[in-house]
Order: sequence, then structure tokens, then C-alpha cells
Amino acid sequence: MRGYDSRGVKIMVDNVTHDFNSGLFDATLIDPSLISKAYVHKGSSSVQHGSGAMGGVISLKTLSASEVLEPKQRLGGRLFSGINRNDHGYYAGGTLLGRSDSVDALFSYSQRKKYLMSSIKSVPFDNQEKIHNWMFKTVWMANPAYHVGLQLREYRNDGLSLRQPALINTQKNMFKNTPTERHAHQRDILINQIFKPENRFQWEAEWDFYYTDLSLNQLDLVKAQKKPTEYGNERRNQYTYGSKFSNHFTLPVSNWAFSRIQSGIEHYQQAQTSNEYAISYPPTELSNTSGWLNNDFTFAHIPVTLSAGTRFTQYHVNREGFAKNKHTNWSSRVAISATPTHWLSLHSSYAEGYRTPRMAELYNNSLHFSTPFSGSSIFKTSPDLKPETNKTAEAGLKLSFDDFVVTGDTLSFGSTYFHTKARNYIAMNSQYKRKIGPDLYYVWFPETIYYINVPSATITGFDSFVHYQSQWFDLSFNHNLTTAKEDLENHALSSIRPESLIIKFNAPVSNTGINVGWSGEFAARTKITGDSTHKLPDRKNSKDLDRYRREIFQQAGYGIHDFYINYQADQFVKGLNTTLTLKNAFDKEYVSSIGVPQEGRNVYWNVNYRW
Repeated sequence: MRGYDSRGVKIMVDNVTHDFNSGLFDATLIDPSLISKAYVHKGSSSVQHGSGAMGGVISLKTLSASEVLEPKQRLGGRLFSGINRNDHGYYAGGTLLGRSDSVDALFSYSQRKKYLMSSIKSVPFDNQEKIHNWMFKTVWMANPAYHVGLQLREYRNDGLSLRQPALINTQKNMFKNTPTERHAHQRDILINQIFKPENRFQWEAEWDFYYTDLSLNQLDLVKAQKKPTEYGNERRNQYTYGSKFSNHFTLPVSNWAFSRIQSGIEHYQQAQTSNEYAISYPPTELSNTSGWLNNDFTFAHIPVTLSAGTRFTQYHVNREGFAKNKHTNWSSRVAISATPTHWLSLHSSYAEGYRTPRMAELYNNSLHFSTPFSGSSIFKTSPDLKPETNKTAEAGLKLSFDDFVVTGDTLSFGSTYFHTKARNYIAMNSQYKRKIGPDLYYVWFPETIYYINVPSATITGFDSFVHYQSQWFDLSFNHNLTTAKEDLENHALSSIRPESLIIKFNAPVSNTGINVGWSGEFAARTKITGDSTHKLPDRKNSKDLDRYRREIFQQAGYGIHDFYINYQADQFVKGLNTTLTLKNAFDKEYVSSIGVPQEGRNVYWNVNYRW
């Protein structure tokens, strides 16, 4: 998003940050059946959301009883299930909901299972995955001015897969890729309070307390068999606990303008513990405290809103044997939006963002891999790593027209240009040594791997869309073009993705409750840049090298097509909703922009019944 991968895009669940990264593990553990809404905000958002929101924010909202039950309904439920042809997977679950005049509650449970069979190109090993999760959520409306809620979630993932699951063709790998047993177990507690007293300034506040315990356990089955007395389960835990208070109110300035002021404070701590076998994940502690203030100033008689805000953050990371890593950061944002006519809106902004280094980037000091002839490659700690910051300027417009072709239809389209200057961009680096490779040519071998701050990098691009909606069909186009590279060297940033176009079409079939749809995803050929500084003597005719001194190979562009048919008609079968989807309908063989093979033709069938 906006030139950033998951390290620069913040993910929140019910306004609580989910930022867990530990080596190969980087995920948000929550079942899709629990999500009712997803909000996506593109652009630097650290003033509103804190560390990590450099390219944007994805905010997920969990299901609540009031969203599912009808206005006068007291009790209800839903059952859901689905299958996936390619990985022989299925999911199934149910939700019970209820409410009274002052309390609503729900309990949801679901399970998933995947079974990926080995291919003729890989070692004879089947991948298995079992997921169990549940959520209990309740809200007590003590009075109109005070609500308090409790949410409990548990997510358990038990799997058996290769240590590097993304690696295909494992029979020809230079490095060992052994079967590994994995267990992930996450428990979440959230207490949410909402204050809405009657007052002339429309003051409202929200106060959250949250706690997360993420337990990770893996066992290399081959290593455990060969060295039963020297090796055991690699166990580690990540704990997160904190509190967040935010409030907003409206302050009339005069009869010609008013201010909507938002402010808040948040403090959270993270701790990582590990046993003697999880050597890649040393015990570490992190603390983050921040406060923010934002003002939206709106004129009463002209359609213009001015926004300005700032956020102060202090954080420190600590590991035994190392000096405490402590930093402070100020991030600010100013913006203006205007609506000269009912069909035209303009916006422009300048925003600063930041990201604190992750624990794995600071303190990992473990063995990466070893080879029979070249030796070992190890991770080295990077305790002096600085926070990554950026400054983003953007401007855009949106045009909307009602009754454009026929009565009742709408057409909207717009585009945004953004320019980001990144400072102290965090990237992986290595100390290399020239050695003989398997093809008897020289190669650069990374003996020591660590993280550095790239002084500066530039990201520019366009986000554009077109959306047409009528009673007969719905059609949308979303286009993105982003370029990004380091300023001092010609290396493209590893997070960059090629130019892309996504098209979606949906049409109802008369009044039958049936909808048919198509979506297409099209990506251009990659344009990764590098340099020739470290080309080896016997490879002078080869391609340029990337930051990791590997030859650059451009990935081909692709176009894939999905088709679906959906049925939802209460007049025939009340509460039934089912969808049949054909993914990659033409069985296109393609790889992602970073070279990972993607799935071929697949069939998904989902059924949801509500009463």
C-alpha cells in the first residue's frame, strides 16, 4: 500500500494494534467469519494511529449482536460453512446472538482445515493445517451515557509443513527445507468503555484496556529425530498489554465556523520470552507511550475544512546485555478539503509518519543457514537501528454525478497523486564474501546479515478509480502505479509492486435474488532496478544486481479472472446466503511480483444461514 509492505501498513482490530513480527512469523490471527467491516485508509496516518501507519491503515471491526439481529429480535443465530477444492480445505462454524434492553451478547465458534498434497516437483510431504477459534463479546448499556463491553478471543493454529512453506521445487534446493510441526495460540482480552453524556459540546470518549498472549511453538522433525538429546521444541511467547483513551468534542468558534477537536493518549508494552531452543528470538521488552491532538476546522458558509494535528511518541526497547534503545518522535499533519460544487471534491495534505524497529530487526543473532562448502550465514544484532520516518505530500480530486445515464444511477471517479520522502528506511544488509557456487561460478555469499538505515528513499505514484452503479449492474476500476527506490543507489525498494488494475462487475438477475459477477486482476511486468557496482569478473555480461547482490530477474505481467454466482433472497429461503466462486478461471500459471508461485484454477463454495 502506497509503496509499503506489511511493515509500513498498520493493522488494527477494534482499534487495538496487532503488530506481531518474529522472524518468519508476520500475521494477524483472527478468523474472517468474525469480521463485520473493514476500513482502509491509504496514506501516512501516524498522527491518528501511531507507529507503523506509514503507507496506510487497515482497521477491522468484529461482529456484534446488534448488527445481525433484526430491530425487535431478541435471539438469533447463524450457521456457516465452505469448501476449497485445491487444498481440500473446509471451514464450518456457528454464532449465537441475544440481547435485552440493556445487554447484547454473542458467542461464535469456527474451525478450518487445509490439506495440501505434495507435487511431483517437491519432496513427498503433505502440508496440513487445523484452525480452531472462538469469540465471546458482550456490551452492557448501563445508561445512555455509559456503555462497557468485554471481548474474549482465542485462536489456535496447528500445522505440519515445510520449514520454508513458500519454497517450491524442494528437491533441488541448496539448503535444507525440512518438515516442521508448528503451533500458534493467541488469546485476546479487550475491555471497552464508551462515555456519551448529554452536553452542548457533543463530547464523547472511549477508553480501552487490552491484553494479548501469543504463543508460538515449532519442532523440526528431522532435527528432533537426529539429535533428540540436543534439540527440542522451539517455544516463544509475545505479550502485549496496554490502554488507550481517546475523546472528541465540537467547539463553536462563532456563527461562521466550528472546530471538531480530537485528542488521546496510549501506552502499551510488549515482551518476548523464549526457551533455549528458540535462539532466533531473544528475550526482549518494548514500551511505547504517545499522545495526540487533532483539529478539524470547518467553515459554516463555504465548503472548506482545514485539518491540523500532531503526535508525540516515546518508546524504548531493551534486551539484556545491550544498551537501552530509546527514541522520541514528533509527527504532524495538515490538510485541506473543499467541495466547490455538489459533484466535485478536492483534497490535499502533508503528513509525517514513523515506524519503530521491530524486536527481530534489532536483536536477532542466530544461525540463518549453513552449507557444506560455503559455510554458515548468521544474523547479527542491530541495536543502533533508528526509527524509520517519512514525509508525504498528496493531492487529488473526486467527481460524482447522479442520474448520469438513467434515473437512479451514479458515476464517480477520481485520482490521487502522492510523493513520499522516506528517511532512515529500514532494510536488510549483509557482509559478503566471494565464493564458488554450485555452477562453478563465483557468487556473493552473505556471511553476516543485519539491518541498516538507508539514508533516504523516494516513493511516488497515482491511485485512481472509476465506479458506476445502476439498478442493472455495478462496475468499478481501481488502478495503481507506484515507483520507489533508494536515493543514493539505484536499488528498488523490496516492497514495491508493479502497475496494477483491478476490475469488478456485479449484476442482479431480475428479482430472483441471484447475482452474477466477475473480477479481473491485471499486473504489469516488474521494473526492478539495481546497479552493477558489485558484478563479479566472470559475470560481466549478467544483469544488474539488487541490494542483496543477486541478479535481477523481472517477473512477467499477468491477468487472472474470477467468476461467481451469489444467491440471497429472503422471499424464497429466508436467511440463506450462498456463493459459488471460480478463482483463476482460465488456470493461468503465474508468479507474484516477488517470484512466489500463485494458485491455479480453484473452486470455493460458501453457505451462510441466519435465523
